[in-house]
Amino acid sequence: MRIEDFEVTELYQTQDPEVVIVEVRAKATLTTTGRSITAMSIQILRIQGGHIVLFRDFADPRILEDVAGELRLGG
Repeated sequence: MRIEDFEVTELYQTQDPEVVIVEVRAKATLTTTGRSITAMSIQILRIQGGHIVLFRDFADPRILEDVAGELRLGG
């Protein structure tokens, strides 16, 4: 998979100044089939002293299942 574009669509500040929640849209191409996909995800980051100390990425599992199926068929 080749990521073509990565866009922050929303940025949420929380009551904890170290925690940020981000909505992102990623556009990618499956290199095995040439199919383009767009996937939305939510990312949670904890930043301490200018460093990311926690990163969690929650993506739509339907997109991931679809892509995994195509990769199995193409490989």
